[in-house]
Amino acid sequence: MAIEQQLKHACTYHELQCVSYLSLPIRYKNQPSSAILFVFEGQAYAYINHCMHMHRPLNCEQDAIFDETGKFLRCSMHGFIFDPKTGECQSPVCFGQRLQALRLQEIDGSLYFAEKHLSLTD
Repeated sequence: MAIEQQLKHACTYHELQCVSYLSLPIRYKNQPSSAILFVFEGQAYAYINHCMHMHRPLNCEQDAIFDETGKFLRCSMHGFIFDPKTGECQSPVCFGQRLQALRLQEIDGSLYFAEKHLSLTD
């Protein structure tokens, strides 16, 4: 299957720039989940919205995914922080573990998931 057939529209880059983040319902490897998308230092990123510590969404207790400095992703349950560029946990309990990154591809101002194991849900 060609990569073009695997692309799934997520949003436009402009839409993503206008919000702190987007959360989209998805299925990843046939499991229901959600994806978080955000712009950090001019680059769009996407991860499975799932902290490895307690298996909760990063925004499970607050409608935010960044810490107060805006430099790190933060799980609102226990405050674990992650590098936005790599998804690597910076907190001692899960240090070095990573959020599951999702590949994005930008075409003419639109962002697409480029993951064969991902499908969009309504």
